[in-house]
Amino acid sequence: MEAHEPKCAQQEAAELPLVSSIDASAGPADLSTILESLEPREGGKQTSGGGGDQPIYRMPAEWEPHSACLILFPHNPNTFRVDRASEEILALALAIATHGGEAVCLLCKDASHAEGVSDRLRGFLPKGSCAPIGVGVCPSDDTWARDTAPTFVFCRGRNDQRNRLIGMDWTFNAYGGPEEGAYWPCKRDQRIARAICSETTVAVDPALRGAHGGLGSGSLAGSLSISGSLSVPLVLEGGSFHTDGEGTLLTTAECLLNPNRNPHLSREDIEAVLKRALGVSVVLWLPYGLRNDHDTNGHVDNFCAFVRPGHVVLAWTDNEDEGGDEEDGDATNYERCRAAQKYLESHTDAMGRTIEITRLCLPDPPLAYTEEEAATIGQPSTGDSDAAALARLPNEPMAASYVNYYVANQAVLVPQFAAPGESTDHDRSLRETDQRALDTLRLLYPNRTVVGVPSREILLGGGNIHCQTQQVPAFVEQGGFR
Repeated sequence: MEAHEPKCAQQEAAELPLVSSIDASAGPADLSTILESLEPREGGKQTSGGGGDQPIYRMPAEWEPHSACLILFPHNPNTFRVDRASEEILALALAIATHGGEAVCLLCKDASHAEGVSDRLRGFLPKGSCAPIGVGVCPSDDTWARDTAPTFVFCRGRNDQRNRLIGMDWTFNAYGGPEEGAYWPCKRDQRIARAICSETTVAVDPALRGAHGGLGSGSLAGSLSISGSLSVPLVLEGGSFHTDGEGTLLTTAECLLNPNRNPHLSREDIEAVLKRALGVSVVLWLPYGLRNDHDTNGHVDNFCAFVRPGHVVLAWTDNEDEGGDEEDGDATNYERCRAAQKYLESHTDAMGRTIEITRLCLPDPPLAYTEEEAATIGQPSTGDSDAAALARLPNEPMAASYVNYYVANQAVLVPQFAAPGESTDHDRSLRETDQRALDTLRLLYPNRTVVGVPSREILLGGGNIHCQTQQVPAFVEQGGFR
């Protein structure tokens, strides 16, 4: 593990040093090594238990206040139809910044890309409008901020009550490594979390800043009160878990126990790390994610999410054939939804509460790649410097879900799949489920504006709105721990 302090952090460092000699890239780490990476270290020597102040961590729930939302701007033609996906990302960023009351930072692959995105952003905004949206440079192979940007947590000592906001820098292997991953290579992606918490800078056009943007030009870490990053040698992605902020974590066994992640660790080992690093006491292991979520092996953020402590929203279908049949031995979505419901009904959260479940419809009819879509993505060209992605096939089902939404300070941004203006039976039916999803979420989030955002182009890359975003919790100097 290595720990990294930002060059220009605004807040004064607290007493707990983020220093270690553990190398997260040295190969699979055993449980004791991973847990050791979460202890304060000074000069390579462990300090807790010998007068040191052992840190405790807490990951805030997504509905707690944010200082900003991070988005990696699409650039890889092997993953997206880049121009079309960029339009959806700009619309998403604008919705978060205006309806959501939240600053947005668009992180681009290089300076030239950032300049183009800045120009495009100015042209995208309605004339005379402003929004707190900044543009920065953060090299990447692909653009799934939920999984490659830091998982932000509050950290404080058991004796020193002052908080620090730090980024957990998990080990990233592109969802399965060179043989089973969704794309390869991923060396740039493996450096994203560290970069965001240290050297990344951002430029905010004063004409676009708006009244509620806390994001300023200069050091991203300094602007957002990020103290540094902590490298943790566990293969993990941010989309593979949800927390309620009160001690309960939600995940899927299909993903976290997949042998292409941490095959040397047991379920109990992984659970021990999650509890320590994220400040939880109960981990709920749903059996599956959605069927056809081949890229991530069943991330929970596409299937089930906390609405508030003790209450989840669960993807749901009453179509017994949805997602495929049983001939290949893989459970249908009909079975997966019911297996999750059965599991949740038989477990309680960290506070001893039974878990309330609200069903959120899946898109109907299910979505699949068209011939045109399959022919234009997932096909790396000769000499392409971008990461090669999974090939897509015509009529290949996609893991489309409305659960893949983002909760901003004042809004909930929800995927929408019907083609605007189309009047086919297919799109009319999709428009109905798009609306049903919005109606359900409006009941669940009465104090936030629920906004539908077209996102089929994002979906073509294998994820959606939640996968594209990563919230930065608003820094609080004290409190926040339960």
